[in-house]
Amino acid sequence: MKRYLKAGLLTLVLVLPALIVLFLHGFAENHFTLPYLQPLVDSTGKVVMNGQDTVFYQVPTAVEKNIKVVAFFGENPSNQLIQQFSRVEKLASDDVKVEALKGENVEKDATDIYKVKPLTKAKSAENILYNEQFILIDKEGYIRGVYDGTDPEDVDRLLAELKILIDIYNKGKD
Repeated sequence: MKRYLKAGLLTLVLVLPALIVLFLHGFAENHFTLPYLQPLVDSTGKVVMNGQDTVFYQVPTAVEKNIKVVAFFGENPSNQLIQQFSRVEKLASDDVKVEALKGENVEKDATDIYKVKPLTKAKSAENILYNEQFILIDKEGYIRGVYDGTDPEDVDRLLAELKILIDIYNKGKD
């Protein structure tokens, strides 16, 4: 009798977690969202509101209706920046466009078109220059992420958030 009790408990301990995983996998859905960045501001510097909702800035060049990753390259991009950009380029497809802005007007384009500001690194008080940033733009032109293009961890976050955004559009949400 004691043997049957032990065998029953062992079976329960081994089978129950498997059944829970199968149940959750079959009926549950993982869902992530990404924040909208860059609120729209008026000429006085005040955030534009629509009732209780914040109105967010839309990039005017996002007319292609594709997800877009934009990288800003200065005159002499670092090897680290080029290496991280090549990682991002691997995800380019019909739905995802990866664009590198280069040349003299990079800072002007970053501030005027994309409304990018210098970022402060989380690990130090050092600023991330315009020409070292990547931004993620959704199909409607909203900025969904700004990343340090020289930091592998930040680029990993960009790649993960890009996959999340692709998943959101594939599921028809947001």
